[in-house]
Amino acid sequence: MIKPPNWRPPTLTTERLTLRAFTEDDAQPLFEHARNPNVARFTLWDAHRTVADTMLFLRDYAVLRYLEGMPEPYAITVPPDPHPIGACGCFWAAKLHQTMELGYWIAEPFWGKGYVVEACRAVLDHVFAEHEPERVQARVIDGNTASERVLTKLGFRHEGVLRHALLRRGNFEDVRMYSVLRDEWPNNCDKKLT
Repeated sequence: MIKPPNWRPPTLTTERLTLRAFTEDDAQPLFEHARNPNVARFTLWDAHRTVADTMLFLRDYAVLRYLEGMPEPYAITVPPDPHPIGACGCFWAAKLHQTMELGYWIAEPFWGKGYVVEACRAVLDHVFAEHEPERVQARVIDGNTASERVLTKLGFRHEGVLRHALLRRGNFEDVRMYSVLRDEWPNNCDKKLT
């Protein structure tokens, strides 16, 4: 269902974070993090080379998802600083089968602080309450152990490895599949923020 052009997902708050819709004003501060090749090492997108790359993400990808009514992408911010330090959110992977997919990334200076777990927990609470999927899945490129730890802390279960399921940057990559079901959320979730 297409939303009005000005529709945005609701702002979510946690103990330490504010998750909000992106705006074009986020281009420069987001670029400062998205251009880091360490951040993009395990993402489907390449490190941004110019602010124009970041603006393309904000104008095309983010706006399209908002028009679709998706709670994705959310800008992760640490108040009182309004600038984004990463992104997270869920989109329909297969609406007919009530399956959504979780994605996230965070800037390198903020690694290891539990922010991704905290942000994703808020998004998942919102998604299960408002969008009512039966399943939320997440894909992790083989070797991204930090992302696997995030999902484990969120109560996701490892389902297996999809061998050579992704052609990325000229190489075939194995993809690890994780999921959490509606009746498992938040019961299996590690309530610690770290």
